[in-house]
Amino acid sequence: MKKLLAIVLLSLGAFASSAQQKKLSAPVQRFLDYTTQLEQDRQQASKNKEYLRADTILKQWVRNYTVLPDSVKPYFSEREPGMYYNIACYEALQGKKEAALNSFEKCVALGYSNYNNTIIDTDLESLRKEKRYLIALQTIRERGDKGYILRQSGAYDRKVNKEIPVFTYQEASSPDLIAFKTKYNLDSVAGKGDEITRMKNLLFWVHNAVKHDGSSNNPSAKNGTDLIEVCKKDNRGVNCRMMATILKDAYQAEGFKARMITCLPKDTLDSDCHVINVVWSENLNKWVWMDPTFNAYVADKNGNLLSIEEVRAKLHADKLNDLVLNTDANWNNKNKQTKEYYLGYYMSKNLYWLQCSTKSEWNIETRTPNKAVVDYVNLYPSDYNTIKAPKMSNSYMTAYATNNPQLFWQKPMVNKDHKLAVAK
Repeated sequence: MKKLLAIVLLSLGAFASSAQQKKLSAPVQRFLDYTTQLEQDRQQASKNKEYLRADTILKQWVRNYTVLPDSVKPYFSEREPGMYYNIACYEALQGKKEAALNSFEKCVALGYSNYNNTIIDTDLESLRKEKRYLIALQTIRERGDKGYILRQSGAYDRKVNKEIPVFTYQEASSPDLIAFKTKYNLDSVAGKGDEITRMKNLLFWVHNAVKHDGSSNNPSAKNGTDLIEVCKKDNRGVNCRMMATILKDAYQAEGFKARMITCLPKDTLDSDCHVINVVWSENLNKWVWMDPTFNAYVADKNGNLLSIEEVRAKLHADKLNDLVLNTDANWNNKNKQTKEYYLGYYMSKNLYWLQCSTKSEWNIETRTPNKAVVDYVNLYPSDYNTIKAPKMSNSYMTAYATNNPQLFWQKPMVNKDHKLAVAK
């Protein structure tokens, strides 16, 4: 339970920090102060092994939360599942098995999803063989074990949807890319090393040129120059999609073919996806994983850089140990990334299905009057399909569905008939 206690206290700290930036109403602030003090009291009771007292403290919080006004309750709703989880722990430690099972089922019904913590939590040891516990645990796993969810995804197929447009890439001779390269001296940034070294140097440059801020609003102009300049001017960061936009433009200014890949979870209610880049390596004859948000790339044990498809296949086969994350992977040069979190959890969650624009060019996602809709291709496993059709259109985009990874990862070229050139 110690880990969960720490998580709850950290979330309270983040809430308090947010409250300093945006003044809360008096009732919300009072309940926040009460909750903060209650967590401290509960933690002390746990350290002293006063399980009845800790249990009583949490049940008091639940009673008080239940009668909160509707204007206050939403601020604290995310804490309720964890409260019931800890109540189940305290009841189990007191030998109250039936009550513990009831509370454990309640936390699951409220959306509790911390599977990794649950399976190692010794407080629940007395419940491990109970059928009700095992059923509830499976629900938690299907919700919170991201590697397991990915491994349950179905296989791809080789069907070709002939409606899908050709993937195209902007030439380095484009005036926009020449101006971008000149303004930021990208020839010098990339250096004169081999292909992979130049790719890595451009990755490092973008990672350090702007900071990541996942909660920021996107600027209206979505291209490398405007994004960098607005970050300098306003001393702000941008989200992962905008960082990938900058790196895509940098790669193509230096003559590489590059794409932005949106990596998405199975849960359509989960708004936390991630956008990274792939860049085509002529030497390796494949798309190589590059993530500017986390300064990350992935290799095998022999040091060979891997593609998204290769990484996903390893994670799907439960072979995380075969993957190597670069040692300097980090967030904003502050938080070091580990393979276990970045690949084993975060990207396992966000590699269930993939999306990519068919055009890779300057300002592709900048909305202007009368601009043509942007075409995207969604790569789905098995019969999973979020658009529920082979094709879906609205006022600003057309999305195509495919289960064919060869079509999705085709080489950056077309044949004489301008038909898809599928990578072999």
